[in-house]
Amino acid sequence: MDGKSVGTISSWEILHWKVYVDGAANQRGSGIGLFLISPEGIAIEKSLRLGFSVTNNEAEYEALLQGMMMVQKLGGKAKEAFSDSKLVVGQVMGELEARDTRMQEYLGRVKHLQSDFQSFNLTHVSRSGNTHADSLATLATSSAHDLPRIILVEDLC
Repeated sequence: MDGKSVGTISSWEILHWKVYVDGAANQRGSGIGLFLISPEGIAIEKSLRLGFSVTNNEAEYEALLQGMMMVQKLGGKAKEAFSDSKLVVGQVMGELEARDTRMQEYLGRVKHLQSDFQSFNLTHVSRSGNTHADSLATLATSSAHDLPRIILVEDLC
């Protein structure tokens, strides 16, 4: 094969995003954490406080939906997502039935967004395998202030 053919073949390669999601709901409020890794290896972290009341399972779905929409906005066509929610992963992957009306609505929204991806997979990970997204979700619930925040993280040696 000549160089042109190889270049043409590789240009059709689908670049996968990795997205770790987690939701949290407690007495202080609810929030979600997203940890995205681009195909080029760039990490994007997002902590979102939800301005409405949700259960923990609903927060988990909100995190998944926000992660899907972020990848979509960034032009991603393939996504591998990771969540520590057995319920959400089971429902999305068709292993569990969504019986509750709210869960059926969330599942329908995920399925609708999923159709926009050329490749989509959601994998269950243990809580210890999802600590980064968990920390970001917990951060979102840690303050009731509606002030925009910038959090600097530095290494002190």
